[in-house]
Amino acid sequence: MEPARKRGALAGSSEPAPIGPDDLVNEMSIDVEFEGRGPEIRDYHCIKQLLQQLFLKAPVNLSDMTSVLIHQPNIGSVIKQVADEDDEEQDEDDDDDDADQVFGITSVINITDKTSECVENLHKLMLDLSNQHSDSDTTLFVNRLLSDNDNKVGLLINERYVNIPPAISVPLFQALRKEMFKLKSKKQSYNFDYLIMICKLYKVKNDKKGNKSFENSEILWSNGEEELFDKLADYKFEFCVKNDKGPALSGTWVESDPEMIPFRRVLIFTVDKFCSITDQLESWLVNNDTADQDEG
Repeated sequence: MEPARKRGALAGSSEPAPIGPDDLVNEMSIDVEFEGRGPEIRDYHCIKQLLQQLFLKAPVNLSDMTSVLIHQPNIGSVIKQVADEDDEEQDEDDDDDDADQVFGITSVINITDKTSECVENLHKLMLDLSNQHSDSDTTLFVNRLLSDNDNKVGLLINERYVNIPPAISVPLFQALRKEMFKLKSKKQSYNFDYLIMICKLYKVKNDKKGNKSFENSEILWSNGEEELFDKLADYKFEFCVKNDKGPALSGTWVESDPEMIPFRRVLIFTVDKFCSITDQLESWLVNNDTADQDEG
C-alpha cells in the first residue's frame, strides 16, 4: 500500500474540563504528522472503537467487521502518527502504546457477496434504513441495487476522530482508489458499480421550543470532506441518532450554545462518481477553507 502522509493540527485536549462564564478558554494546537498504513492485527481494538462511534446501536457485528477490514488483501488505510526519531529511541525503553494509536480508517467492504456475518448485517441494515427513512424513488433504487447480485456494491468507510483535519482524506482516498483498481482485475468482488457511505453530521437546533423537521438548520459535518460527496451523490437519505448512545461532537459547550443534534446521512454514488470526487477533493477543500476565512 502506498503511504499517505499529511500534516495537520490536533486538538490539545480531547476531554475538555467544565468552565464557568468568566473563564477564558485558550485553544492549543500541536503540529503532528500523520501517515496512512495498512491495517494490522494490533489495530483491532482501535478500529473497532472507531466503527462504534459511526454505527452506534446499529445491529452490525463490529467485531467481525473489524476482522474483515484487517484481513482484506492490500486495501484500506489506518491513520497513525509518524514517530520522531527521538520518540522511537525512547519507545525502546518505555512501554508506550502511542505509536499503535489509530486515529482513523479509510477502506471499503463488499456488501453484495454475503461471505461473513457483518456483511449480511450491513446488507440488511441498508435495506431497512432505506425503507424507513428515504423517499419512494430512493427506496426503490436501493432495493433494486441490493437485490441484484450482478450489482457489486461497496460500503465506503471513512471514519476518524473529529480533531483530525479533512485535508488528510485526500491522500487516503487517492490511495484507496488505486488499491481498488489494482485489485479489481484480480478479484471481481472489488469491481464495484456503486459505493455507499454513511456520514456523521450535526444539525444546529436554534429553536428551543423544538423544530422536529430541522428545515434550513445549519449543518456541521464531522468529516468536512464528506460535504462534497453529499453534493455529488446520486441518492441520499438521513436519520436522527439522538437517542443512540455515542461520543458527542468534541468541544467545550456552555448552556447558551445551540443544541447539536446528531444525524447519519447515507450517500450512494457510482464508482465513476467516486473517482471524479477524489480528483476534485483537494482543490474543493482549499476553496472551501478560503471561503470560510473570507466569511470570518
